[in-house]
Amino acid sequence: MSGGGWDPATAEDVVRYREIPGTGIRVSEIGFGAESLASGWWGDTGDDEAIRLLHAALDRGVTLFDTADVDGDGRVESILGRAFRDRRDDVVYITKGGYDWMNAQPRAGGGRDAPRDFRPEYLQQALKASLRRLGTDHIDLYELHHPARRHLDDATFQALDELVAEGLIRAYGIALSPDARPGEGRRMMRSRRVPVLDVELSLMQHEPGMELAGLVHAAGTGVIARRPHCWGLLEGKYSAQTTFPPGDPRSHLTREWLDEGLRRVDALGFLSNGRHWTLAQAALKWVLTQPGVMAAVPAIHGEEQLAEFAAAPDLPDLEPDDLTRIADLLASGFAKAPADAKVDGVDADAAASPETGAPHGRDHEASPPIAAGEGG
Repeated sequence: MSGGGWDPATAEDVVRYREIPGTGIRVSEIGFGAESLASGWWGDTGDDEAIRLLHAALDRGVTLFDTADVDGDGRVESILGRAFRDRRDDVVYITKGGYDWMNAQPRAGGGRDAPRDFRPEYLQQALKASLRRLGTDHIDLYELHHPARRHLDDATFQALDELVAEGLIRAYGIALSPDARPGEGRRMMRSRRVPVLDVELSLMQHEPGMELAGLVHAAGTGVIARRPHCWGLLEGKYSAQTTFPPGDPRSHLTREWLDEGLRRVDALGFLSNGRHWTLAQAALKWVLTQPGVMAAVPAIHGEEQLAEFAAAPDLPDLEPDDLTRIADLLASGFAKAPADAKVDGVDADAAASPETGAPHGRDHEASPPIAAGEGG
């Protein structure tokens, strides 16, 4: 389903860079979503293998490396610190704090619930722990991890300003939760002019990310767009038979989510059919066209993906007709897909939720998760 005529054997990486307004921080347009290196994420990557992949990314010109202290309970930060201890000046670190994962409680059905804590004393403690694991004296962009507006007060932002003044962080931002209400980001932008807003943004989950990117752009700040491939769906490699093993973060995705997602991927087939790029590359190009977006940060867990994604910025821009067709699909909730189209036996009119992003919230609870061995 990936389609396209992109040839990795002949492709050259020409990674491009953008500067986050008001910060002096220059980032590669394609970042490295390092959450994929945590244990259980897309398979358990050994530390040495992960470090080789990180080195390969930097050698290709990828300089932005994005993680959170909760990823692998600090393991990913430690891997990054080992990988770049001799090349710290060549990389830009984003990490996040606010989940008190050391005091997380097990929940029914597996996983853990970590309380969120954005008090100045907790953030200072979490930041210093991240600095130790990363083996650095400063973090380029420190983000509050999924705060609700009620979590934020003057004391929190005063503490962040003090950390900037001390040189422990260069700038700070807010990573919005994927299930945040659309108005949450708008209110945060109006009440707090943070240098960076970190949102999920893809052809599948485009709101509120697109709207917020526009607001951020108008305010003269920037957006980091995470999950531009919507849990890998826009890499074009899933089918109705796809399952995920226990422990894989995608195992919580529902069958309804997959069926509707495949229908939408089929509707986007024109972006790769007969073209010189893949659907995954077209999805990155689209994200990077959105006003205010400084970087797209896909999860990367292999050399083949790295080569494909890093090459995307230097590919031809999407045609105006492509952008118009995309806009029509998004505006209609993908209702403009051919009525008789089928994707691996799934009827095109088997509609699910209007947004096909990470399935948080009540709309997806009735549908079972896509567990390994379920069949399709």
